Amino acid sequence: MPKIKPFRGIRPSQEYVDRVVLSVENLSLSEAKKIRSSNPYSYLNMLVPKLGNSFLRGAKQEITYKKIHENFEDFIERGILVQDDRPAIYIYQVADEHFIQTGIWTSTSIDDYLSNTIKKHELTRADREKALIDYLQETGMDANPVLITYLPQSQIQAIISNVIATKSDLHFVLDRLTHQLWKVDQPDQLAALSKAFEAIPASYIADGHHRAAAASVLGIQRRKLNLKHTGNESYNFFNSVYMSTDQLRIFEFNRLVKDIGSLSVDQLIRQLSVHFEIERLYGFAAFKPQQLHEFGMYVDHCWYRLRAKPDIYEQKDVVDGLDVSLLQDYILSPILQITDPRTDSRLTFVGGMVPTQTSIEQVDQGDNTLLFTLFPIAIEQLIQVADAGEVMPPKSTWVVPKFQVGLVIHSL
Repeated sequence: MPKIKPFRGIRPSQEYVDRVVLSVENLSLSEAKKIRSSNPYSYLNMLVPKLGNSFLRGAKQEITYKKIHENFEDFIERGILVQDDRPAIYIYQVADEHFIQTGIWTSTSIDDYLSNTIKKHELTRADREKALIDYLQETGMDANPVLITYLPQSQIQAIISNVIATKSDLHFVLDRLTHQLWKVDQPDQLAALSKAFEAIPASYIADGHHRAAAASVLGIQRRKLNLKHTGNESYNFFNSVYMSTDQLRIFEFNRLVKDIGSLSVDQLIRQLSVHFEIERLYGFAAFKPQQLHEFGMYVDHCWYRLRAKPDIYEQKDVVDGLDVSLLQDYILSPILQITDPRTDSRLTFVGGMVPTQTSIEQVDQGDNTLLFTLFPIAIEQLIQVADAGEVMPPKSTWVVPKFQVGLVIHSL
């Protein structure tokens, strides 16, 4: 069972919320600067602040963090950001015209991450961890939650249903998505939520492995420096949102390949036919696989359906039997000589929410030669990998929702 803790969230006021929060998924520095210049209320002022005074002295990083603190204090003083009076847990909901996703926004003990009570399925990179640790250490702002999932629990769902039947404390529409937030701060409600979480037998990080790892490393460092450490200090917890598995949406990561080396398309297809049944498709503007072990391949203005032959996925372990593994082990590595998908510049990963037509155009224009489309990994497969203590191949899942940074800030 995960250990959660209410906290005094810092969040935008209703007047400013749609101008403060933003998604940082795939946000480039140049795009961030454009947003910041056109929107003075954007949370980007706490991420990439404008350093306008050329007379400031000191290292750029030091000046940057100083400016972030100034901007944050200014947002608080002007009422753009407000802190709740009492510790709370929040109910968060995001909806589009087709789907509603609801979860519990709280803080989670780093001990649950360290002990694998909250199970992982992804490796983390030391450089990304360090950047996040430095930011948390210098700013104290934990503003982008880790997404954690669990099998549906009736007690938790009943509490959520009762809360969302009331008027939300914060609501806004952004990028055609409707967001709502409810504050839960009454002792009886908090006690009920805490008790309900005790019934969760296992939970899993769905998105945000680096953020959880960074918060945990920083928490350990601060414990060593605090002679009066009790375990209840805010640095022992990280910002998190719990959504049951039936609330998540998992999309695939497709693959673009820069070139096929010295192979011709006919040679490529002949080599593929050893392990795949191949069918040329007609009349498809864009082909998305409809089942496991099926792949789409777009090359030379034509679509092909590839069906893995049973001998390459039957009796495989949970990781080796994943479609992303089959693609890597039987196509990308042996045929196209892409042996390390993490570092090979010939390979580009494309999140499944990006329109397939965008990738097709990159092939038609000659920027890439080959496109593979995949069937999304199921949440059951993710859980199997985590339960087995294994690690997903890189870029296996694109999990939605992606949270708006700055919506609920957990202060360290």
